[in-house]
Amino acid sequence: MSKIIDITNKLNFEEKPIIKIKDVEIKANNDAMTMLKVFALFGENGNGVEVKNILAIYDLLFDEENRKKIEALKLSFEDFSTLIMESAQSIINNGEEPDEGETATPATT
Repeated sequence: MSKIIDITNKLNFEEKPIIKIKDVEIKANNDAMTMLKVFALFGENGNGVEVKNILAIYDLLFDEENRKKIEALKLSFEDFSTLIMESAQSIINNGEEPDEGETATPATT
């Protein structure tokens, strides 16, 4: 008989990340299938999202109830884009700032 390894207690089924704008808290979807779709929309190198994909990411990250909260904020396009990109990147990085690596020290001769 095969050994059974139960990892249930290491998984988080309950919590969704919350994005806060002023006093408004917005729950974001972070399930694996959603995030894989978001990754695909970020493009091959992950450096940018085409404008046409911003709305697709918005629909993936936020359910209808939370989209209504966002729409009530009446954000500018720039702020809306920032919300989408920052939310996706924060979820991808598990709420932590991305590691930008060490600062290069110039060589001396």
